[in-house]
Amino acid sequence: MVNAFWLDRDVDQAVAWLVDAHVTSSVFECAMVLTTAAQVNGYPESEDLYFTHEHHPLTRWAARSHANWCRLYEYADAAHEEWRRRWDHDPGDEHGSWTVVQSLDCDAVADLDWPATGRSDPPQLTGEWSADDYVDAYRYYYANDKHHLFEWSGGRSEPPWIAEYTVAAGDDTSADSTDERNE
Repeated sequence: MVNAFWLDRDVDQAVAWLVDAHVTSSVFECAMVLTTAAQVNGYPESEDLYFTHEHHPLTRWAARSHANWCRLYEYADAAHEEWRRRWDHDPGDEHGSWTVVQSLDCDAVADLDWPATGRSDPPQLTGEWSADDYVDAYRYYYANDKHHLFEWSGGRSEPPWIAEYTVAAGDDTSADSTDERNE
C-alpha cells in the first residue's frame, strides 16, 4: 500500500513521529507518487522515473494540484532527512528513491498543466479510522492499527498522543464519536 502518514500538519513533526519502518517506506512510496503524479500531468516519461499506482488516492491527490504535489514533496523531503538522522547517514548520503525525485526538473513540474489550484487536505488512507480532521484520522490509525510496528531509533520515541488516540479492544466507538468525547 502507498501512504503518507500525516501525524501532524508540520511535516517535520509528522515524520519525527513515524515508526522506523515508515521512515524508509515514506521516502520510497512518496517518491513513486511524486514522479507518477508529475508524469500524469505531462512531465516527460522516462525509464528512470517511477510510474505506478496512477489511480491510488494519494497519487490522484498529488496530481490534482501543484500545491498538493509540493506538500507531498515537503513530506518526502522531511522523511528523507529523518532517514539520514535515524540511521546516522552522512549529510551527502541519499536514499535511492529520493535521488529519483531529485532528478525531476522542479521548474518544469511547476509549469505543468495542473487540473486545480490551491491545496486540499490529503486523503484519509486510514482503514476503518476516519475523523473530520485528517491528522486525527491518521493518529487513530497509527495508535490502533500500527502498534505492532512501534519502534523508534535515533533518539526518537513514541508520540505523546498515542494513549489519547488508542481505543480499547472491543470498543465499537468510531474515531468520529471519540473525537466528540475528547472535546
